Amino acid sequence: MRASFLPRGLLPVPARRAALAIALGLAAAALRADEPPRRLLDEVVAVVEAQAITLSELASETRIELVMDRGVEFSAAPLSRGLLAASLRKLVQERIVLAEVERLRLAEPDRAELDKRVRMLRDRFGSPALYDKFLRALEMTDEEVEAVLGRELRVERYLDNRLRLSAQLRESELADAARERGGLASMSRAQQEALRRELGQAKYDRMLTELLADLRKRTSVRVLDPIESDDAP
Repeated sequence: MRASFLPRGLLPVPARRAALAIALGLAAAALRADEPPRRLLDEVVAVVEAQAITLSELASETRIELVMDRGVEFSAAPLSRGLLAASLRKLVQERIVLAEVERLRLAEPDRAELDKRVRMLRDRFGSPALYDKFLRALEMTDEEVEAVLGRELRVERYLDNRLRLSAQLRESELADAARERGGLASMSRAQQEALRRELGQAKYDRMLTELLADLRKRTSVRVLDPIESDDAP
């Protein structure tokens, strides 16, 4: 048997490497113990034409729409996953239309019209201080909020130009639908107008669905997190 000539206390090379790895691992663990816990700052939930939609962006735009539609009391309301899922579907549809608007190089919205939309949002809060607090909560600037409202206006203008005229209800369509309810003669004027609105909205929604399906065929869309369930972790 060959005698070992290693000086006392000196380990063989493989053992020294293993000991060094253990020491480095212990040191790294000690450093991590001193670090604050990491947290996810943001998440990309969808991509439309190489333009990412992040979770924070989705939440901010959802709050802006809630304030515009329902009032300032919704500026800090909890956002359920169901609400965010519906908002994401709407935002993806908006970006699909916006991609077509960009492809056609359509004009930006009228400045006066955009200013009016911005004032509507500001007026919901009643004071500049409350509006500024809302912006800080969103972590957005005036310019970024204006950009959100400007995109909405461009989409609305495009859809109006494409659908509003062709979606108008013909009198023959109204008469056909009324025949199933006893005919126009048996309906009051208020009932006729309610039926007209109902049918007109249904026709517009149907044409919008068809238009979006057509636009999506030539638009790159990836939904990475549909945010479907309130029970999801």
